[in-house]
Amino acid sequence: MLKNIDFNKNRQRWKNYFCLFISFLFLIFFYVNRTTILENDPEFSSKFKIASIVLGWIVGVVLIFVRLDFGKKWNRVINILYILFAPCYIFFNMEIAVFNETYSFREQHLSLLLFNFLLIGILELIFIVITNRVRLGTDIWAFICVMFNIVNYFVYEFRGTPVMASDIATVGTALEVADGYKIQFNFYTTVALVMLFDFIMLGRVIKCEPVFKKVSHRLCGIAVMAVVSVTGFSQLVMTDMVSNRGLYLSLFNPMRSYQQYGSIACFARSIKLSVPEKPNGYSLKKVEEITSKYISDTVDPNKKRPNVIVVINEAFSDPQVLGDIETNEDYMPFIHDLMKNGNCVSGTTYASIVGGQTANTEYEFLTGNSMAFLPKGTVAFQLYLRHAMPSLVTELKSEGYTGNSATHLQKARNYNRDKAYPLLGFDKFYDYTNMIVPFVKMRNNATDQCTYDNITHDYEQQRKSTDAPYFGYTMTIQNHSSYDVPFDNFDDKRIVVENADAPDLGYYLSLIKYSDEMFENLINYYKNTDEPTVIFLTGDHQPRIHDESMDSITNGEWRNWNDEEMMRRYEVPFLIWANYDIDKKTVEKTSMNYLQTILMETIDGELTGFQKFQQDLQKEIPVLTSNGYWGADGKFYSVDDKNSPYYDLIQEYAMLQYNDMTDYKNRVEDFFELKQ
Repeated sequence: MLKNIDFNKNRQRWKNYFCLFISFLFLIFFYVNRTTILENDPEFSSKFKIASIVLGWIVGVVLIFVRLDFGKKWNRVINILYILFAPCYIFFNMEIAVFNETYSFREQHLSLLLFNFLLIGILELIFIVITNRVRLGTDIWAFICVMFNIVNYFVYEFRGTPVMASDIATVGTALEVADGYKIQFNFYTTVALVMLFDFIMLGRVIKCEPVFKKVSHRLCGIAVMAVVSVTGFSQLVMTDMVSNRGLYLSLFNPMRSYQQYGSIACFARSIKLSVPEKPNGYSLKKVEEITSKYISDTVDPNKKRPNVIVVINEAFSDPQVLGDIETNEDYMPFIHDLMKNGNCVSGTTYASIVGGQTANTEYEFLTGNSMAFLPKGTVAFQLYLRHAMPSLVTELKSEGYTGNSATHLQKARNYNRDKAYPLLGFDKFYDYTNMIVPFVKMRNNATDQCTYDNITHDYEQQRKSTDAPYFGYTMTIQNHSSYDVPFDNFDDKRIVVENADAPDLGYYLSLIKYSDEMFENLINYYKNTDEPTVIFLTGDHQPRIHDESMDSITNGEWRNWNDEEMMRRYEVPFLIWANYDIDKKTVEKTSMNYLQTILMETIDGELTGFQKFQQDLQKEIPVLTSNGYWGADGKFYSVDDKNSPYYDLIQEYAMLQYNDMTDYKNRVEDFFELKQ
């Protein structure tokens, strides 16, 4: 008996040593990151921050050596109180990590607050039952919750939106590009860590026995929690319960919703929104009724066709749309002049995304489908593209185009491109491992020039075996965020924003200047070829610019923009240039899903029934994105606005897309493909 007691004491001593070691690691962490943690903030002084963090640390250290044992009966009572108290503490602990003095805990309805507590409590009980330990199960769940919101903070800093349910499918891609970001803890994320440390140490104070003494009881407990989990998921998560109680998950600024209503509640809401629904009234008969009005063209084998080069440029945009920006020189002089005076069709297009999820713009452009009919935050390439489907690629192939090559000089599996591109009809996919020109990088990404050289070299190889028109597609990577991490191999001295405190914007515009010069090289190459060639350029989305820079650019006005005004964050230029005479025109505004139709019109190609449907639709709805749309009446509408005069047209589009993407076994192929 004495040996057992000594052994238990010895084990406890080593646990204390380990906790002390962790506490001192935190002090080292605090010292290393003190600059960003204590940086000037109008809300708190540096002295207050140091006092708060040190006090929290001292509390945790003291708790390491405290043990309370009130006897078996009272220990059970304390355990129950601890279980009930934990969800409240965990909620406020995790919300501190994304705290915003303007929004956090404001307009927090009691029912939504209780909803957060309830979800946290249910999952806490699940972990307790699984581990058969009150303290261990609660600690694991507390750690997961707090780390979730710390990650949430950094994800928001990197791309401008928090973590949503659909992001689970993109974790691999996120990790691939994480090297380009600099992780900097601030005061709130540091306090969240201190509070987590205190909570875990508090749990060690109380005496906890196994929840179930017998295996049979534990199995019954697991069965009960399984039923509770399924019921809770179906009734609390997969319904509109939280939205009916005032939770509005803003699609333009979801982080504001997370801060107002609680991260757990909003993430749960994003799960519901990530499940695509069949359009109301959908039937094959209804689809055939719509498609019967639009007959696809028949391919003319004798028509002379130009080469087509498509460039989707990473984060390419013109931030002048955000505010009056003054720079030391023009950051895209060639493209500005080309759009104004060149032989091209050009204008403004609107993306469904900002700061990230590049593949969604690719999906809209290549298929003509719209993210407006898919759950917010999802990535079509990863979640919905599982079978071959009609696209711009298959259309050009049916017209006799060769090459049909895609180039993206990153890892092929990012956003599932290695599977998505072949399903869209591409015959070849060049990533950074199989590219056919030397790899040249700026910062840690392949340059635009390197990407263009690869597609040009592929074109030259095709010319050795055929004179059929060539199609090449490139998704560049040079301008990928972040825009505030210095790299030795990048010269960022060119562009300076002179009328705003926005260093990351100047860094971004320096990249755009390089893109401008490299695009000019691409144009000059095909300008000097004898073959008719068309080059299409647009950006996938605007960059993620820090909130402080947005404040400086807009004098803080962007924080109060309504949904229509916020569309400025989704505005991107596009142009279609040709080395032969085309009908030059300016498109005031359109959206990514319409661009392939505009491209086919420009090259005088045959049109599918779907593209003819889009031609008519653009007259009534010139812009359609996942964030809303403009009608021909000039008014801005949400996609689900049933009072909109365009609601029936929106529903028709949704049905056609559902038939194309989801009900593919009954797809009306003749509508989505050209006739041979």
